[in-house]
Amino acid sequence: MRRLRLPALLWGLVLTTCLIFSIWQLLRGASLDTRITALLPETHQSPGVDRANDQLSAPFTHRFVLLLDAEQPGEAATRLARDLEAAGVVSELRYRPGDYQLDSLLEVLGPSRYRLLSDDLRATIDSGDTDDLRRQALASLVMPTGIDQHPVRDPFGLLNRWLDSQLSARFDTRGDLVTLRVDDRDLVVMTGTLAGNAWDTGLQDRLTDAITGFQKAHPGVHLWRSGMVFHAADGAHQARSEIGTIGLGSLIGVLLILLVVFRSPITIATLLLPLATGGVFALAITLWWFQGIHLLTIAFGSSLIGVAIDYALHLQCARVLAGRTFRLRTMLPGLALGLVTSVMAYVVQAFTPMPGLRQMAVFAGCGLIGAWLTVVLWLPMTRVRTTPGTQKLAGRLWQVLERLRGRLGPRLALILAVIAVTIAGVRLQGDDSLRLLNTSSQQLLGDEALIQRELGRDTGTVYLLITAHDSEGFLGRVESLDPMLDELVEEGHLGGHASLADHVPSGSRQSANLERSRMLYQQQLDHVYTSAGLPPALYERAMAMLEQSPPLTLDRWLASPLGESDQRLWLGDIDKGQVAGMITLNGGLDRSARQRLESLARGDEHIELVDRVEQISNVLGKLRRQIAQWVAGSLVVLTLMLALRYRWRTWRVIAPAGGAILTVLTLYALLGVPLNLFHQLALLLVLGIGLDAGIFMQEHPRAHHAWLAITLSIVSSLLAFGLLAFSATPALHHIGMTTLIGLASVWLLAALVQPPLSGNQTTTFDHEHDHG
Repeated sequence: MRRLRLPALLWGLVLTTCLIFSIWQLLRGASLDTRITALLPETHQSPGVDRANDQLSAPFTHRFVLLLDAEQPGEAATRLARDLEAAGVVSELRYRPGDYQLDSLLEVLGPSRYRLLSDDLRATIDSGDTDDLRRQALASLVMPTGIDQHPVRDPFGLLNRWLDSQLSARFDTRGDLVTLRVDDRDLVVMTGTLAGNAWDTGLQDRLTDAITGFQKAHPGVHLWRSGMVFHAADGAHQARSEIGTIGLGSLIGVLLILLVVFRSPITIATLLLPLATGGVFALAITLWWFQGIHLLTIAFGSSLIGVAIDYALHLQCARVLAGRTFRLRTMLPGLALGLVTSVMAYVVQAFTPMPGLRQMAVFAGCGLIGAWLTVVLWLPMTRVRTTPGTQKLAGRLWQVLERLRGRLGPRLALILAVIAVTIAGVRLQGDDSLRLLNTSSQQLLGDEALIQRELGRDTGTVYLLITAHDSEGFLGRVESLDPMLDELVEEGHLGGHASLADHVPSGSRQSANLERSRMLYQQQLDHVYTSAGLPPALYERAMAMLEQSPPLTLDRWLASPLGESDQRLWLGDIDKGQVAGMITLNGGLDRSARQRLESLARGDEHIELVDRVEQISNVLGKLRRQIAQWVAGSLVVLTLMLALRYRWRTWRVIAPAGGAILTVLTLYALLGVPLNLFHQLALLLVLGIGLDAGIFMQEHPRAHHAWLAITLSIVSSLLAFGLLAFSATPALHHIGMTTLIGLASVWLLAALVQPPLSGNQTTTFDHEHDHG
């Protein structure tokens, strides 16, 4: 043990440095990426897509919408507003007409009104039949309507006509509340801006508590909710609930089993120590290598580092059963092979073109290496207690192994493997749906769908990214696409579309509109003033105001309170002297519309069709396929490498891992369960534990401690991961179910493929040359 002291000390210094570095990096704001799109290969993403995704999501992330249905809506809305403000969760809450600063309409749009004409008004003026416009203008002079139908500034009510074409007629702002007509009910529309981060669990709790308290105090009031903060709160609530039940239950179960077996809290602590040190080492290396870490990497790597408890279990089980006769050198070949095979199975993925997969591979590989070094350098220096109970349990488990040995020979194993591969190859399907990442309740999803539908605008999950050399070129390009998009809407292939050009026409269109307004004035304004008995001098004043009309610029619109909601549609400067913005495609987008838009994008380098849901599904699918391909390749390499040591016994080493994976795939194929990324992440855990089981059973074929360690490893992993099968979160459920089936198969196969031993060949602890 003296030879281990210096390496153990050096390893301690390395871990201390890693811990300090990780803390320093996290405190200084190291990137903790949550974007699934960040896992895509860099060459597959245009410069504006990430920015566009973030910008379109921003309003949904920082704001929320409530629809309120009550018998006394004014009183209920005021009470709810007070509750939310008292909870400190909103920086702004709008539900009255005055909250929307409609007074700025005149300031922003008034001077440019002659350049802003609706499509209907443009068509009327172009037709030359403007007598109805004259009659309406004359009637308005007698009884003015709208916000600014002045005899000189706007005798034809151009501003009111423009606003009528822009604003949804479903919103009613005539009373004290902003309401929306839904199914013959007037619902109050309340829009809130969060006073913090949507992922802040404290803010989530205060918001949900305030709304829950309000609903309890007003049982007759119904609320619909929309906003990322509610989905995040749903996920956090479910996670806390499952941690309190499944997580805590599995932790207690693992600790109780280890305590029953080893009868020593100190020994249990030594089993958990490699997991902590491996995590610290992996985190530091990943932060240094990638300058940040993805959230999925932590989830993925943490489960794979769970393989590392195998090393600790094998070492400590051998020490407990051997007592003073234990020799570390007899364990090193198995421990080293277990590490090499596991690291190769994961790190080989670092050579894939997927950035996310490379990061996961580095994290998992470094975690396993860190845990292994702790086991080899630190654990032999700790004390363990030999107990009769542990030896008795090991003996009983060995009797179980003896009954199962030799039931599965190489010929039968090969036949079963061929059958399994055939069934899986023919019937197994894949599933890369975004539903796998969903943690929201059905009620909240229903609320979200209703609000997005009724408000006529969604979160921009499907959009066209448009680039141009300047804002004028961008607006012109968007306007050129409007006829095709309108045609798709009319034919029922598309629900709707929204863009900046809806509110800010291009410069050329504004100039054409100004010419139409001039034509209308020249044709009809004299007749209006004469019929109304107004002095002819007003005509010159009105014409002078028209000629002085400035264009409405994109910058002016976006800088105004009116254009606040449109800021999400404009990226501005991107790269190479280009600007970019988006056209969101709302509602249903059927196959016909998708094909036409994809064809349009392929033929124009300035247009890109982006489907954020499909993009995430593609990421999940690519990750799933890459993992399968590289793991299959690494298994072939590992088999050849293991054959150098085990010769004809190699199939017994590979059978527990390979057979368990085939069992899961075949069972899913027969039951019609499509394979997804989270199934495969769990299969990697099965692969690691299965390889360890096969290696140690061949390294120590006559040792009770090997079978005891394998059994404990599988039982503890089943408790830690298998119980996730009962999770309501889809991703965790898939991980848990696969782990449950896979690890149970590993344990059974590890026993079935072992050759029978004669009675005098069995010992409780093997010595230096027992693996022959």
